Parts: sequence; C-alpha cells; structure tokens
Amino acid sequence: MSELAEIQRAFARMCFDRSPAEADLARLHGDEARWLIYRGMVRSRLFAMMRSGLPRTAELLGDARFDDAVSAYLEAHTPRTRFIREVVHELVTHALPGWETDETLPPHVRDLVRWEDAKWRVGALEEPAVEAVELDFERPAVINPVLETLEVTHRVDRDHLAPETLDEPHLVLVYRKPGATRIFTYVLNDVGARLFRAWSGPRSQADGVRAVLAELGRDKPTQRFLEGMASVLADLVEQKVVLGSPPS
Repeated sequence: MSELAEIQRAFARMCFDRSPAEADLARLHGDEARWLIYRGMVRSRLFAMMRSGLPRTAELLGDARFDDAVSAYLEAHTPRTRFIREVVHELVTHALPGWETDETLPPHVRDLVRWEDAKWRVGALEEPAVEAVELDFERPAVINPVLETLEVTHRVDRDHLAPETLDEPHLVLVYRKPGATRIFTYVLNDVGARLFRAWSGPRSQADGVRAVLAELGRDKPTQRFLEGMASVLADLVEQKVVLGSPPS
C-alpha cells in the first residue's frame, strides 16, 4: 500500500474511530491539537446531521444511547456517501437491527425509526415531471412519485413516546405534494392499504377495486365498503397522493 493510501486511512480513522490512535495522529504529521480540532468539527457536523434527521428517535433513545449508536456506525462503516444528508439512512441501516432486538427499548422504536428515515429520504427526492388529466375511475391512477411507504403497528406519527398500538398493520404514506417542500404523512388501514396498492399498478381503478374484493373473499361490495373506498379515494386526491389519470 502506498504512503498516500496509508495517510488517507489514518486520516479516516482519526476522524471516525471512537478515540483517535496516537499512531494515526503521528502519521498525519503536524500539530496534533489542530488535527483533534478538525476531528471535533467533522464529528460535530455528522452528529448534528443525524440528530436532525432522527430527532424523535434521539429523544426516545436518550442522548447517550443515540450518540453511542452514531459512534458505532462511524467507526464500523465510515460514511459511504458524497452527500452528507445520506448518513442518516446509513445510520438507520447500521443501528436499527440492534435497536429492534434491544429489550430495554419500547417495541415501537422500529416504526419510529423507519418513519423518520422515510421522511428524511422523501425530503431529498427529486420531483420528476408528471403528466395527469382529470381522474377517470375506469382508467389507472397517476400516483405522486415523491412518496415512500412503510407498514407500522404503532401510530408513531401521532405520539413518538407512547403511541397507540394498532390492531392490524397500517400502511403509512410519506410524501411531498407537487411543487412543495413540506412532508406529509397519511395512514391507511388494511382495506385502504389494499386499495392504494391496487391503484398503484397499471390496471384501472375499477379493476383494482375488483381485485381487492377478490382478496377479501367478497363477490359484491357492501355499502360500508363503498363509502370507505370513496372516502379513501377522496382523501388521496385531496392530499395529492393520487394526481389524476394518465393522458390518453
């Protein structure tokens, strides 16, 4: 390995290991105090970015546990991305398996972390150009492309410290409305989630409803089903999740 490569590795370890090794500081030459100041600046920026992306998770875990997870991630993997905001998702990928199996943490930690991660990623998504005309139930739906989904069993969007436990998994939609920067969350129960997934494909919305009825083992829709379906569709249109139908 070349001398330059060795210096680069020493520099990375100096920044990202829990404690900088004297050997690495010596290899970098120069004033150790200045290198330590630089290390502090780098780590402060990264810690702040991850806390900014996962503020409710940090509050739930507490400062010490959250900072320990960040330190473990930095030491084990070192940021892999050119874009600093992506360290939030890298931290989630590294730390969530351990948080999920930690019996000292509440069971909703998994839902909370994934929801905050989805919000953070949606905030950075590019908004592609979308063509849509007035919604036609006999045609497919155009779904907002700036959207992420996840299943949860706790309403962490309402209360991140002591959320309601759901009787069945719900589908969470995390999205931005066209031309906007604000991030929204919309939650669907089982039937609503089935309808959304059916409408997200290439078939018509009417055929999607028929497919959902078949999944539920029903030949015909009940009045309650029709009212619920109409309410869900109206909400999705109002919230700019369903943008219309594709042009002919």
